Amino acid sequence: MLCIGLIIWSFFVVFLNAFMSYFRLILPCHAVLILWSLAGLSCMVAAEAEGVEFFENHIRPVLVENCYKCHSEEAGKAKGELLLDTAAGLLRGGEAGPAIVPGRPEASLLMKAVSYESDDLQMPPKSKLSQSAIDKLTEWIGMGAPDPRGGKVADITDKGVFDIDKRKDEHWAWKQIRGDIHPPEIKSISGRKWTNNAIDHFIMSKLEAAKLTPNVKATRRTLIRRLYFDLIGLPPLPNEVEQFVSDSSPIAYENLIERLLASPHFGERWGQHWLDLVRFAETRGHEADYPIPEAFRYRNYVVRAFNADVPYDDFVVEHVAGDMVERPRLDPATRENESAKGPGFWHLGEATHSPVDIRGDECNRVHNQIDVYSKAFLAMTMGCARCHDHKFDAISTADYYAFAGILQSSGYHRKDMADPVAQERAYQKLVSLRLESEAELVTEYAATVKYRVSRIGDYLTLAAGILSKIPVGKDMPKPSDYIASHPIVKARSEESKLSADKLAAWISYLDRAKSNVSDPLYGIVKAELGQDRRDVLKEIRKLEADTNKQAKSIKITETVEEGERNYVKNERDWRADDMVADYRRKQGREEWFTGGKQFGIGPMKVGSPVFGSDLNWPIKEFNENGSARNDELSTRFSGLIRTRTFGVNGDMLWYRYKGKADVFMAVNSHRQVAGPLHGIVRQKLDSKGGDWKWHGHRVRDYIGFRVHVEFTPRGDFALERVQFGGTEPPVIRLVNSRVVHFLENDVALASMFVSAADDQAAGKADRETAQLLNWVIRNDSLLERPSDLNQATVQFVAFKKKKSDIEKTIPSASWALTLLDGSGEDEPILVRGNHKSPAKNLVPRSFLEALVKREAPNQGSGRMRLAERMVDPANPFVSRVLVNRIWHHIFGRGIVESVDNFGATGKLPSHPELLDFLSSQIISRGWSIKDMIRQMVLSSTYRQSSKPNVINEDLDPNNYLLHRMPIRRLQAEVIRDRLLAVSGRIDKRQYGKGPMVHITPFMRNNRSPSGSGPMDGDGRRSIYVEVRRNHLEPMLMAFDKPTPFSTIGKRTVSNSPAQPLIMLNNPFVHKQASIWADSLLKSDVTNISDLVDLAYKQAFGREPEPWESAAAVKFINSEKEVGGESSTRDSLKEFCHTLFNVKEFVFIY
Repeated sequence: MLCIGLIIWSFFVVFLNAFMSYFRLILPCHAVLILWSLAGLSCMVAAEAEGVEFFENHIRPVLVENCYKCHSEEAGKAKGELLLDTAAGLLRGGEAGPAIVPGRPEASLLMKAVSYESDDLQMPPKSKLSQSAIDKLTEWIGMGAPDPRGGKVADITDKGVFDIDKRKDEHWAWKQIRGDIHPPEIKSISGRKWTNNAIDHFIMSKLEAAKLTPNVKATRRTLIRRLYFDLIGLPPLPNEVEQFVSDSSPIAYENLIERLLASPHFGERWGQHWLDLVRFAETRGHEADYPIPEAFRYRNYVVRAFNADVPYDDFVVEHVAGDMVERPRLDPATRENESAKGPGFWHLGEATHSPVDIRGDECNRVHNQIDVYSKAFLAMTMGCARCHDHKFDAISTADYYAFAGILQSSGYHRKDMADPVAQERAYQKLVSLRLESEAELVTEYAATVKYRVSRIGDYLTLAAGILSKIPVGKDMPKPSDYIASHPIVKARSEESKLSADKLAAWISYLDRAKSNVSDPLYGIVKAELGQDRRDVLKEIRKLEADTNKQAKSIKITETVEEGERNYVKNERDWRADDMVADYRRKQGREEWFTGGKQFGIGPMKVGSPVFGSDLNWPIKEFNENGSARNDELSTRFSGLIRTRTFGVNGDMLWYRYKGKADVFMAVNSHRQVAGPLHGIVRQKLDSKGGDWKWHGHRVRDYIGFRVHVEFTPRGDFALERVQFGGTEPPVIRLVNSRVVHFLENDVALASMFVSAADDQAAGKADRETAQLLNWVIRNDSLLERPSDLNQATVQFVAFKKKKSDIEKTIPSASWALTLLDGSGEDEPILVRGNHKSPAKNLVPRSFLEALVKREAPNQGSGRMRLAERMVDPANPFVSRVLVNRIWHHIFGRGIVESVDNFGATGKLPSHPELLDFLSSQIISRGWSIKDMIRQMVLSSTYRQSSKPNVINEDLDPNNYLLHRMPIRRLQAEVIRDRLLAVSGRIDKRQYGKGPMVHITPFMRNNRSPSGSGPMDGDGRRSIYVEVRRNHLEPMLMAFDKPTPFSTIGKRTVSNSPAQPLIMLNNPFVHKQASIWADSLLKSDVTNISDLVDLAYKQAFGREPEPWESAAAVKFINSEKEVGGESSTRDSLKEFCHTLFNVKEFVFIY
């Protein structure tokens, strides 16, 4: 039909052409064009029909059978926001981008997925398509992906739209804390009599509504044990129990509470609760379990903070941004910076020492940090938003990566925590001393220079004359090897009344300088040795031109074969946009990143004097270039300097420096460098002298990664710049205009130096002045020396004395982990959490959008702003979470039972009004943790007996409304500490590094450390014993000490066979039983019955029941009858061991 139509159309054109002579020449051309178009159209239609047929026969069946169940409107699913049931859906794609690129199967995500090219993207997920199906899909996309379905993308992808306001409104935890809540009125007289404080009003109100009555009051013996274990985690001594029981004071209970809150052991018990939240450990885990430096100092910081009752809002700020607090909190005993130790918790997670995928490793580490932070402080699961918007809570994926950016903008830092006030005082005194002394010293030094260079021209001319006559050749010795003893030197020096030694030194110097284009006097030496001055001027100007030329952009592309991989290498020259850090100029706040005070507040200025220790030359050099220097004031200060974070875009990174330093390049924030893969990130710099050197750092392996570079001095160190470049550094040859002036004019050589010294003294220092004065300093042997101490030396001695006196006040370093703010780095969203699929746009650094308006900080990480937003009373989480955690530890269950999850999947509060009342109270009363604990333990609710009441148990079987105190098992550390305390072995020393964990043969493996700690941990409390991730203490683990991998605010309370087996068979338990038995035998008590009584008082704070005493005495005596007197100790030891295994020993009633 199409061909007939074409024939008819052709006849029509011919007919029309015959009757329209005007178009005789034009119309045939148009007709041909139309015919060609229709012919092309026919081919297109035919091809399209063929494509449709191909789709229907080969493609649609594959999609329907394998894809529609997860990606179609009919199935009601759009996983990954991808729909494959329309052509528009394929072209639009999903979270990862368009599914197909018509005509380019190799660039189509669909083909990458079905081909299983990546472990992260494999579809269908259960099994790979047949190869024939994959080939058909490839062919189909290659022909342009013809698809007859057309259509629009269905709206089902919007069914799960993230509505942040709706989620906030629907869940209680996001609502503001109500400050207008008052304790409810109690209806019954008995209820009003029972209430002791506001807490009781809320509890009683719920009990009355449920027709429940509170339990009877616990005995004093029960209460003192309960308070001791809850507040300090240790048992009361028998005399302490008896004293409290017999105390008739109406405030005896209140006095006991105050004594325990003031106990130094309070921080050890409550500090352990906090360490559970921050997954505290002292090693990294993974294969080698490398140590975390100074981790124990964070633990000690936590214990001290709880003892000092640091306001919780300050405690939170310290953890998030303690290194940035303007007036840090100091330890009263040591004067150390306590605030800056808080951020150490970020570094307590696991770490891989040699990750293959270093960016993936970083994402996992940051994920752990976010997870721990959000659970510990907010009781929210931000980690669930890593791959997608949170399924239930008002936390978006953007929130997750906004927070990740905050962490990425801060780096690991081992900081000197010694008295910051003393350090600042010494620093300011040194600054003042330098300002006071510098001008005078430079002035006197300038006068000294005039004397020292007074005969420089004579020596230069005479030495040049001698050197020019000395024969030179390939096989000839160097003049410096023999010139000192040459007769001509002695003779000429005597004629000229010059020093023979100095003349010989000048000859050797000229021989070196004539070929050293970097020597400031190079041109002068060449001229003195006979070269025409005009030629010398041309040469040195050409050298400068060559240096300037190197600064231009030159790219050479070459193909380099390395093994089986070919790549294109860019041989780069030195360009402005390759500069990472340029300390020759003044640095802004987003460029100058230092830890400690060694490097001061900015680069040292050009011309600034650097003081040394040589009394004859008090100034060891003048700063020729602006540079970051650590020796401007005192190397007694600690410090490092780091660059901004930048992307690696070249093969070589170059450092221009002088002195000694350790270099560390943090690649994607990776720190735990050990093993075969990343050793190159560490470098050592040593210029071996006073000259500037280049050091090339090969970074080819990290192209595309984000890095920053840290420099930690080992003695004097100066850093001029950090920049990318080619395989060779540039030779820097800058012409000194004073030398040019000397060559162009007939002036005395000494006057050039005198003029430079005068300008320096007058404050007109520049690079050229510094360069000449440094020549004088470095070539001291060539110059005159005064016979006695000059005024500069006298002044310098006084300066050194004052400086030394100030330096003595700088405290010795005390190191701990913290953070160091770097350049602000926003993160992109990683599609489905895959670090290999970053979105194009960055997310500004910010706190949760549901709580604050998202706005990125102007500079730095934004951690201080984050900290301030967290402790803002308008934040509904921080105070609620804190109060709920305290309630959990006091009453055994939180008001919100899911203490780490206030989200939609967590539990609802049992007493929501009480939670808000206490949350408001803790804010208004100064965020005091001890005050909140005091309120709780003073309540009648806390003082109830734990003995069940049949009627109440029927109505409230889970004790949800607290009609009695719950019976609770002691935590693992408390059980161990109780064993030590009862046996008398306990060592109550506080702080310090703590003993190594005891490693049994069963625990040991080929990566275990050498040696082992003592079985009893030197008697130290459990909180001080080393926590080694790969060698966790078996006894503590059996009693549910959490593994230190993430936040655990509510420990598991299991009932396993391992627990009684450990109490029965563990050597540590047996040893404590033996120690306890020996202690009993050494007491003044000799009667077996009295010994039993004493043992019960020490173990349980009570005397034994008659049947208990009788059974114990009978057991001990029966063993005695069999084995005689010698068996008394053994039988008593078995008796003590039996008491350890009584249920009452590990439970609080």
